[in-house]
Amino acid sequence: MNIALYFLISFVISALGSLPTGLITLTVMQRAVDAGKKAGYMLSFGATVMEFVYTYIALYGLTFFQESVATNYYMQVFATVVFFGFGLYNFFKESKPPTAPSNDYDYFDFGRGFLVAAMNILIIPFWLFIAIWLGNYDMTFDTQSTIIVFSIGSALGALAVFIGYAELGHFIIGRIGKIVKYTDKIIGVVFVILGLYQLTQLV
Repeated sequence: MNIALYFLISFVISALGSLPTGLITLTVMQRAVDAGKKAGYMLSFGATVMEFVYTYIALYGLTFFQESVATNYYMQVFATVVFFGFGLYNFFKESKPPTAPSNDYDYFDFGRGFLVAAMNILIIPFWLFIAIWLGNYDMTFDTQSTIIVFSIGSALGALAVFIGYAELGHFIIGRIGKIVKYTDKIIGVVFVILGLYQLTQLV
């Protein structure tokens, strides 16, 4: 498979996964509002480093995980259930304006981004699951080049969203409720579509 496709797929999935407001995006947004866009950018770069590291760790350990779990029919059934579950949850959940994180520590912005992203260790099982699912469609991660390219795509996909939050910080602060509402709906629809496609593979 064309290695550029690995980059594109990881970029898109990472960007979609980073769209909903969370600890990292809210911190980036806050720093951009409080200290300017450059501070938000630096924090984004720090968070991006951890995105790359966690994705790489997940893919590097994929072979062991696959041999232990085996990507078989039951894994595909599980994938279908997860996609529908995430999709319906995001589509129907009540969207409430989140509270921006408090600025209670004073590290350099790059280091702050690195530390905040390090807290999001769930990136590892997320990419493990995605990689196993993609393996059903002939996407393998058995070479360093594919792992590195995929990890770079993951990092840059997240970075694009982080930069967007920094760039639009003031706009987002004033309209955060509507943005969260529509983002949740979009993510929900995307996961439902993935679930429907996965379901067709089981029939």
